[in-house]
Amino acid sequence: MTSDRAGLLSAFDGAIAAVRRLEASGMRTAGGDSAMPHLARLRGELEARRGEIAAGGALGREWAGGLVRWVAEWVPERELPLIARLGQIVRLGTGG
Repeated sequence: MTSDRAGLLSAFDGAIAAVRRLEASGMRTAGGDSAMPHLARLRGELEARRGEIAAGGALGREWAGGLVRWVAEWVPERELPLIARLGQIVRLGTGG
């Protein structure tokens, strides 16, 4: 495994751990609704894509960009570090 791939997988691990912490905290969306359905979907997406990358797949710029835009729609401002973690995945996975 290349160090780039290892770094990308580590970035996924960090984002997944952050999502789990937010799930445990009972986070609410920027609009005040429960964020649990969003967080569950996000965790599932991250875990699935991590598995694909571990098996040799590519990140996919379109998938990554769409995921970041979707999360930005509902994440509260105080949880912007989650967006930063996703940005790290994008940078490492797309060379950008």
